[in-house]
Amino acid sequence: MKKNNYKYKNISNDVIPYIKHMEQVEDDRERLHELSNHWNTLSLLSQLGDAGVNMSKIKNNFTELSYELINHLAIELLNKNINEMDFKAQVAVDIMIRNLFERTADIGFLATDDDIRAFLLKNDTKYSTHYQEDLDIIKERFREYIRKYSVYFDIVLMSPKGEILANLDEDLTLSKSKDSIIDEVLNTSSEYVETFKYHDFLPKEKKSLVYSYRVTKTNEEGSEVLGILSLCFKFQDEMKQIFNNLINKDKKEAILLLDKEGVVIATSDKYQIPLGAELEIVLHDSYKLISFGGVDYICKSNKTTGYQGFHGLEWYGHVMIPITHAFAQEDEDTFEISEELLLSILQNGKQFTEALKNIPKQANSIQKSLNRAIWNGTINQGSTTSNKQFSKALMLEIRQTGQDTKSIIGSSIANLTKTIILGDSVFYADLIVDIMDRNLYERANDCRWWALTSDFQKILAKDNIVMDDVLRMNEILEYINDLYTVYTNIFIYDKHGYIKATSNQEERHLIGKRVSKNFVTHTLELSDSSKYAVSDFEASEYYDNKHTYIYNAAIKNNDSVVGGIGLVFDSEIQFKNMIHESLPKNIDGTTKNGVFATLATKNMQIISSTNEKHQVGQYLELDSSYFNLQSGESTSEIIIYDEKYYALGVKCSKGYREYKSAQDDYVNDVYSFFFSYICDKSEAVYHKDDNFSPKTDVVFEKGTESIDIATFMIANQWLGIDTRHVVETVSATELKTTIKIDKNHHFKGTVIYNDKAVMVIDIQKFLQEKDVEEYQEIVIIKYGEHDTYLGILVNSLGIIAEVANDNVNQLHNEIIGGGTLIDSLVFPSSETPGKDVLSILSLDKIMKELVSPEYSKMIHKQVMR
Repeated sequence: MKKNNYKYKNISNDVIPYIKHMEQVEDDRERLHELSNHWNTLSLLSQLGDAGVNMSKIKNNFTELSYELINHLAIELLNKNINEMDFKAQVAVDIMIRNLFERTADIGFLATDDDIRAFLLKNDTKYSTHYQEDLDIIKERFREYIRKYSVYFDIVLMSPKGEILANLDEDLTLSKSKDSIIDEVLNTSSEYVETFKYHDFLPKEKKSLVYSYRVTKTNEEGSEVLGILSLCFKFQDEMKQIFNNLINKDKKEAILLLDKEGVVIATSDKYQIPLGAELEIVLHDSYKLISFGGVDYICKSNKTTGYQGFHGLEWYGHVMIPITHAFAQEDEDTFEISEELLLSILQNGKQFTEALKNIPKQANSIQKSLNRAIWNGTINQGSTTSNKQFSKALMLEIRQTGQDTKSIIGSSIANLTKTIILGDSVFYADLIVDIMDRNLYERANDCRWWALTSDFQKILAKDNIVMDDVLRMNEILEYINDLYTVYTNIFIYDKHGYIKATSNQEERHLIGKRVSKNFVTHTLELSDSSKYAVSDFEASEYYDNKHTYIYNAAIKNNDSVVGGIGLVFDSEIQFKNMIHESLPKNIDGTTKNGVFATLATKNMQIISSTNEKHQVGQYLELDSSYFNLQSGESTSEIIIYDEKYYALGVKCSKGYREYKSAQDDYVNDVYSFFFSYICDKSEAVYHKDDNFSPKTDVVFEKGTESIDIATFMIANQWLGIDTRHVVETVSATELKTTIKIDKNHHFKGTVIYNDKAVMVIDIQKFLQEKDVEEYQEIVIIKYGEHDTYLGILVNSLGIIAEVANDNVNQLHNEIIGGGTLIDSLVFPSSETPGKDVLSILSLDKIMKELVSPEYSKMIHKQVMR
């Protein structure tokens, strides 16, 4: 990938136009830049202080890593925004198409309404005898329909010649339409006509979305056409609701719907991107930078994936974000997760690139090299260095600057990891529950509208319902259920709760049986046609003893309740489809690995899930605090579930339009849980790869006569050796092993030092330590008159401690006996009470116990083979 110069070099060309607008990246860049200047100062001072540390190489390593960090932060932040835009563009058009699919069923069903047919049979023109009287009745029926299906603003009924016979807009003066839909409706072989344009019978709208179909004398094919019915959809109102669910106001983004020519037909911000504007459709690129009105926007378009084969008109979801606001920092999540765990998750999560995983590894490696260089530099100064204290102070500052640099890199990567992990988790949870609310809104409408069927009202009002009445109701219910397949059965019951008719022929055995459920009692008490009743989510004999909701409405004759209608929702299939179709997909349309979602009630009962372990009707074993979220509230966290780490998004339902709103008597909070797998819990173990001991805050008593102790860690023991015997430390990766040595023996191999093969030993078992982690360093010590070298494996390096001679407490063999390599202890000063004691190793004991002359000969022979 080509690179370009920014304020840092080696920045990808893909992010150059955007990086200066990334506040988060700029903050990190400035902090690293300040540290870079500090490195320059320390580099100069190190020459004055005779520190013996190669600052140039270490500084350059950290600087290069800083470049890599900034580049990856910018790339990942850009990718996050692109993914969000892609998601929102897709959802904006798909949610609308789902809604419009329901409209295609509405027009087909309403065009067969017996009351509308009866009106047209009596009134083929406005000049019929009883037209005015019948008009008031049919308009009231239209109003009832719109009160139920509030997505419509008008219903227009015309004669086959275009004469407007009934509508709800009192201001309309047009008597006869010449709209092109008349010919389309009369001649179509389709089940509906969908038009988005100017309609002369809706003169207040520049463009309106209308669903039309012909009204015929009967349902038989070729039946006489009586009129043309049009349902006028609240297009802009619906798009506003969709946009409000998706918009991020902090980013000043515009979410749009474009027609096939790229003309804006709906906008979330008309002052930023107005209706009628012509835009480029960005369909085949992941994103594009486009200028509009003198402002640069990042843009992305998507076409609909369709719903049950319905794709509607050729529309596109489109998102535009001003480049200056695209990367606005979002509010931090309230939950806490350690940086160490995030970095561990980064190393094990499959959604992270190897390049990103490598950055904290590189930072650790550089810091390790720095710590080693400082440790060796301090050792090499010796007690005769003229500015020894200055050099020590300088190297402490160098070490701290290295740790600060590594800390910034670590926190930046950890925050980025958190952002990537959580990603769109709340978006998906929101999408699932929004689709559910929209779907169930239609169910509440259906039961109330079908309860107004004239035949149902008249038959249930009879004192004696005969077989012909039952057959007529069965016939109507079958016809409805054939159109609305989301129900497994629709049944009618009388005012005493006895079932009188069913849509499902296989359920006819229910006729004559009484429904003794609370929802029937509630339904029969409903006062007006705007109310409905819903069963609890429970196992039902009307749904093969599986869990479901049954939607009910009262059937009235005049002012008296004569019975009710019950709609058995096919919960098992429909809810699972809602979830499945909302989950993130691969390019081939399959659901991405490692994701699942679950819907649950307020009392934690599972409604549906794509996780086979979450059985419907059982209870979701999650923290109950999630179920305290109020209507419309959401949260996201990283959790451990089923011994795995997941990104979890949670959303509480908020209803749709009047459904489950403040004006609705029905209250039923449903919670959507979206899980995205990160890694197994067992994998996310943080291994602190920091080559510096945590004992750096220990203070020792100092006196006029003191010694320097080089300290290090072996397992859990803090140990030290007089610096007079220490040469330096080298990386444990330099160890050369031999297969001929017993793995349980303390001799582990050799390291080449000053052109000599130096024996390396492991003393952990002589310290009675177990479960030693991987060794990081080899401390080289010298002994004997001829400066013979020996290497000791250690886990990590500590401070070079200056200790008063009087504070070194010798151990006496007659008290402790043999078998130990320690000859003295150093206790911390009163300023740090309770801290660990430093144990000083005896070089003489090491030589006597582990490196005897006879043993040395054996090792020498094996090394020479």
